[in-house]
Amino acid sequence: MKARWFFFGIAIGLAAVYFAIGAYVLRFRLESVLLPHTSAPVSPSTPELQPLGHSGELFVRHYGVPRLGCVLFFPGQHGNLPAYQRDLFPALAARGIEVLAVAYPGQDGASGIASLTHMQALATEAVSAAGAVCPEHSVVLYGRSLGAMVAAYSAPNHRPAGLILEGAAPSLSSAVRIRLSSHWYSLPWMALPVSSLLRQEFSLAQALLATPSTPVVCFQGTADTETPLGELQNAPGLGKLRIIVVPGGTHTGTYELSRDRIVETVVSMLRQQRT
Repeated sequence: MKARWFFFGIAIGLAAVYFAIGAYVLRFRLESVLLPHTSAPVSPSTPELQPLGHSGELFVRHYGVPRLGCVLFFPGQHGNLPAYQRDLFPALAARGIEVLAVAYPGQDGASGIASLTHMQALATEAVSAAGAVCPEHSVVLYGRSLGAMVAAYSAPNHRPAGLILEGAAPSLSSAVRIRLSSHWYSLPWMALPVSSLLRQEFSLAQALLATPSTPVVCFQGTADTETPLGELQNAPGLGKLRIIVVPGGTHTGTYELSRDRIVETVVSMLRQQRT
């Protein structure tokens, strides 16, 4: 009997430690998980990083010439994927659109350490600086995955021609819960009060509420397991969001299946702004 209680006590203690670790990660270490360090691209065709804005902390790579306008591209948590440089950026450049691909601190060769709170301020600076790059043209904000939330929060107080999202989550906490549920070792952490443990919650509905006149289009794949389509469709407060469903699109492959439509959407937003 004593042995049973002894092992029961050990099990309770281990469970307490396990959930304490989960709470610590969500509260204090989430940013290092969401925004890992990534190396600079090694392709010789990759443009050099160039500073943007006045803080000295913001860097972008330029693709194309802004005959029609610009796209300010906010990447996902792993930085600018080479596939976008090979495929999407040239397709936009061919239509007279310059792409300014943001490099978050600590990623893609940029110095520093990424912070969600700090990144929000840098993103807002990026939008202002992009307007200087295209003084006679318009700017479309494009964000994929985590970058979708960054782009949405950087739009207020500016007048972008449009906002394009790809693989977006309705909130940071919903994205975290999906990630926790995808691994057996973190699945029980879903019992934790995720929203309360986050240092700061980010809500797509809240961000879009502050940009009532900006057209917003989101490309979302039906096979996306990291930011599921249903999560976005069922989220409250997203009435102004136009969702373009991409059949068979995964979290990393949606843009490939919808590249031409993405380009035409950008062109339409820029032309509409100029009329």
